[in-house]
Amino acid sequence: MSTTPAPYEAPIYTFRVRMLGGGYAPPNPQEIWRDIEIAANQVIAELGDAIPLAFDFDLDHMWAFYLTGKAWDQEGAYNIDDPEVDEVAIRELPLPGAAGKKEFLYIYDFGDEWHFGVQLQRTSDTVDPDADYPRIVAKHGEAPQQYPDVDEWDEEWDEEDELDEDEDEL
Repeated sequence: MSTTPAPYEAPIYTFRVRMLGGGYAPPNPQEIWRDIEIAANQVIAELGDAIPLAFDFDLDHMWAFYLTGKAWDQEGAYNIDDPEVDEVAIRELPLPGAAGKKEFLYIYDFGDEWHFGVQLQRTSDTVDPDADYPRIVAKHGEAPQQYPDVDEWDEEWDEEDELDEDEDEL
């Protein structure tokens, strides 16, 4: 029995994934984005796993898509724990609007809540036979560290801030 994956099928979807905030995002995080191509017959889980990797994050947390664009709205939600994320192909997603019109929400790491806007940019009937999808085809901006070095924070910590915090507790 062969375990060779099915060939990639057109169309190829190109999604722009831009950082919206959360976690340790820098000011103006929306200026940091990645364009990711994925084949029509690939499943939601493959896109869900590709997003944190595209921003050089470890793939060590839960994630979810919210097609309504509203965080925690269960209508149109696809969570990493849902069995259907390994079954529903990208072509089957009820994508919100035409290319470039509306974005849906992706949340990675439910503790730090990294928020990303995901917008369909275009579709193409051309499948690159040498490509390994999903793949990053464009990037802009430097991704922040997923886990910044807290020792650096100690150097920036002001004793006055610490005193103010102690007074607030009294």
